[in-house]
Amino acid sequence: MPDEDTTVRISREEKKILDTARNAWEDCNGQRISAGEFVRVLAARYLAEVGKLPPPEEQTSGLVAAQEVKPANSQAVSPGPPIYLVTCWRCGGKIAWRMDLGIQGSCPYCGALIRLMI
Repeated sequence: MPDEDTTVRISREEKKILDTARNAWEDCNGQRISAGEFVRVLAARYLAEVGKLPPPEEQTSGLVAAQEVKPANSQAVSPGPPIYLVTCWRCGGKIAWRMDLGIQGSCPYCGALIRLMI
């Protein structure tokens, strides 16, 4: 494979804008990111919002990088309300009962009145 220059040159003003945006992204996500990886994140987000790839150019020159598969980052999720599996007395349907909504309600399948006994 021949060696070719894959450097992308930008002006100082554009670099300042990209660095400011990258710093804001790092502050928001709590992790460091390289400038190249940040440009990939921007490109992926743009394609996700637009929903389609740009039309192919006649002759592409420069770097065509392979997309790397990265493991998913874990997120902190606060616990929700307690949920219990309840069986309807009339139709036998299984209901995921949210206790924060109370102990009385109706079956979503047959409409039977249900009151939980605690």
